[in-house]
Amino acid sequence: MPMLNSLKAEHPWKLRHSGGIFQAQLETIEDLRALETLDPKLWVALSCPVNDLEIDTKTLALIDYDADGRVRIEEVLQAVRWTLARLAEPKSLFEGGDLPLEAIRSDDDEGKALLASTKQILANTGAPEATHISVAQSANTAKIFGQSRYNGDGVISKDSVESEPLQQLIQEVIDTVGSCADRSGNEGINQEKLNRFFDELQAYVDWWARGEANSNDEVFPLSESTPVAFGALTAIEAKVDDFYARCQLAAFDPRATDPLNCDVALYKTIAATDLSIRNAEIEALPLARVEPEAGLPLRGGINHEWQSTFDALLTKVIEPLGLRDDAVLSRSKWDELKQRFAGYRKWQLSKPETSVEKLGIARARELLGGDLRQQIEAMLAEDLALAPRMKSVDAVEKLARLHRDLICILNNFVNFNDFYSKEESAIFQAGTLYLDGRECRLSLKVADPGKHAALAALSRAFVVYCSCHRKDTKGKFYIAAVFTAGDSANLIVGRNGVFMDRKGLLWDTTVVRIIQNPISIGEAFLMPYVRVGQFIGSQVEKWAVTRDKAIQKQLETGVQNVASEKASTAKPEKSASLTSPSVGGLAGMLAAGGIALGALGAGLASLFETMKALPLWQLPLILISIVLMISLPSMVIAWLKLRKRTLAPLLDASGWAVNGRTLISRRLGSALTKRASIPVSAQCSFEESGRVRKVIWLVLGLTIVASLAGWFCLYAFL
Repeated sequence: MPMLNSLKAEHPWKLRHSGGIFQAQLETIEDLRALETLDPKLWVALSCPVNDLEIDTKTLALIDYDADGRVRIEEVLQAVRWTLARLAEPKSLFEGGDLPLEAIRSDDDEGKALLASTKQILANTGAPEATHISVAQSANTAKIFGQSRYNGDGVISKDSVESEPLQQLIQEVIDTVGSCADRSGNEGINQEKLNRFFDELQAYVDWWARGEANSNDEVFPLSESTPVAFGALTAIEAKVDDFYARCQLAAFDPRATDPLNCDVALYKTIAATDLSIRNAEIEALPLARVEPEAGLPLRGGINHEWQSTFDALLTKVIEPLGLRDDAVLSRSKWDELKQRFAGYRKWQLSKPETSVEKLGIARARELLGGDLRQQIEAMLAEDLALAPRMKSVDAVEKLARLHRDLICILNNFVNFNDFYSKEESAIFQAGTLYLDGRECRLSLKVADPGKHAALAALSRAFVVYCSCHRKDTKGKFYIAAVFTAGDSANLIVGRNGVFMDRKGLLWDTTVVRIIQNPISIGEAFLMPYVRVGQFIGSQVEKWAVTRDKAIQKQLETGVQNVASEKASTAKPEKSASLTSPSVGGLAGMLAAGGIALGALGAGLASLFETMKALPLWQLPLILISIVLMISLPSMVIAWLKLRKRTLAPLLDASGWAVNGRTLISRRLGSALTKRASIPVSAQCSFEESGRVRKVIWLVLGLTIVASLAGWFCLYAFL
């Protein structure tokens, strides 16, 4: 990156303090021209990923000229320089949208070629009189190049020629040596493919000519049937050689005859199987029965797994050569047979590796003897002659994209104006999450919630990770949604919601992970009481469960004792006393309760005695002090975290390089997360049971407050 020194800059930058940092504003063409003088430390972002952002990925890919998947400062500056150099009226950049033809600079060769290409594109897309060109028009290669016979890419497709022989040749080149796509997306061939095709044709024809130069008996013992016969020979040659090698070994030592055939146990093993089905064990057996110095039988006795292959050898090789008169084929006859094909084998081994052999020698000679190659080469040369003109077509698309998107990119790179604006959304805001009666606008796409959370936890924000999926869409993706209003009471893993992306498409969501942090000061104020209530509730629940089990056990024990007592009246029944287990347990519980109530009463009496000595006006201050003592630490911690709540770690975890704190203020947080609100003109009704319950709780609360106030007043005046 070039070192840019802001001390040498003369441009009067306008800076706005947002998110805890000063952000340079881009409002005029002079601002864009002076962007190279802006200190990189004043850029909000140093780099960003090309993918997973709410902007045309192709535009960012054009800016990313080193194609590494990331856009950096020097690449943005290069895009700004090029755009300003190609526009005669750059003011239209701030309006965005379609590119006006009158804004294109045409006082140099590059500009003239670009303007001419723009008009050609409009003509090819059916809008020759248009004064603006859109990104869709400039990127519609099917219409831009599909209607032109030549498009300057050096590729000729089958559809671009009218001659049937040329079409056949192009198809044969594609089928043998492959194809390459032209700019309209059609399959075609270029000069390299054409040269390779005819080079292989020439090598194939030369090889065939070398075979024909020799006598037919030497290379083609069976004339035109030689290739088929040679194929039948090589299909079984190794098996026949194996048979003669076994017979030779059996002749060396007769004791090897039986082992060289097979073990009799094999036949017992396969006897119960279906022998009409291919059996690898039988196929591995010798081609015929091995005997010392035996010949290959020609009238039966062949391994049935090889019978069809052997029949092909008989009909295509042995019979045409007149060797079937004998009952067997001796080793010497077999060697003679192979020698007859030695010339053809040698010739075959010298065959060049080509893909054009399937066309046949006749077609190969026809193509080499005609002028179709010269016709195709002339067309390719004519097409390549248009390359300089057609090269500017890519520049038209690039300029149209930058005219539409450049200012938006700068407002999400040089500054974060779109993010801190209530009207716009930043390119990293993937959509809106609806969950727990709230609307979260700050939702980012993430690849892996686990990896993202490791860094996102430093944002000090309450982050909910959700998986998004639809039945009509394969796969799923994840989002990280930041909650900046309300409370976290009902935000738990497993809850379902709905995510609406920037295109308005709805996705089902499920919470998969949560980063816990304070959401608001109000939640922090109530949090100690909520925690105490949860603790007391859990303890009461544990105590109730324990007592229920104890009572159940006592009842079971009592029933068992009654059942085991003998029906005898000799001994007088003992009267129940406080020392019996059941009564003792109840008495003990009542005694413990009395002690607890006594302690509570003594504590309250001591508290009231202390309050009685205080002036009446100090009592509210004491209550406020007690509340603050409980809630203030939690509120202070929450306030410290909320004022340091920042966007940077969230973006860094998504692949950005953010050059500042980019704080999320309270006011911005209220805009990023909105709670449900009842319309002013709405008419509300309540269910009767719910209304009565609320009234009862209200009366009970007022009674308690009034009682406490009465006691305070009573003790204060006594």
